Amino acid sequence: MKTYRTAAQWLGLLQQRSNFKGTNVEFCQHHNVSITTYYKQRALQAENQQKTTLPKRATSSRFIQLKQTTTDVCEYTHQNALQFDTRTGQLTLPADLATTDIVAIIKGLMA
Repeated sequence: MKTYRTAAQWLGLLQQRSNFKGTNVEFCQHHNVSITTYYKQRALQAENQQKTTLPKRATSSRFIQLKQTTTDVCEYTHQNALQFDTRTGQLTLPADLATTDIVAIIKGLMA
């Protein structure tokens, strides 16, 4: 028949082990406990004791905080004129003229 023990009963039983002169197997046989259950309960009690004796650390996140900063860069465009040298002379166009218009002018000159 199985015997169920509370956590307090296991703690008392495990404390009795230090006064027992025999081996762990003999201790378990004397108290009608499975050796595997004994080792499992001993590990659980050690884990619980460790949790209560360790100072609590501040929990820290595994995530790294990232701050994104942007720098505004101002680029000044000089409004110089575009100058083309052709066989017959120079062609000067305003710098803000649309690219399609410049292409159309150049194609017209080549015709």
